[in-house]
Amino acid sequence: MRRFAVIRVPTSGPPALVAQPNVFDSQDSADARIAEIEARQLMTHHTYLDTVAFEGPLMAAMQSRGISV
Repeated sequence: MRRFAVIRVPTSGPPALVAQPNVFDSQDSADARIAEIEARQLMTHHTYLDTVAFEGPLMAAMQSRGISV
């Protein structure tokens, strides 16, 4: 089953999963999580949020892409 993880991608350093909830069954749900996070940010950060589609175990999928868990 295809799922979607929400990650943060800093200008320096490896990408990483955001705080839970961070895995969703649909792209729309993942995008809603990004909107929720961004709505609470008062300052510009040197990072952006993105989604990664994956299948199988979360840890293995993230490690294969170099994403910190």
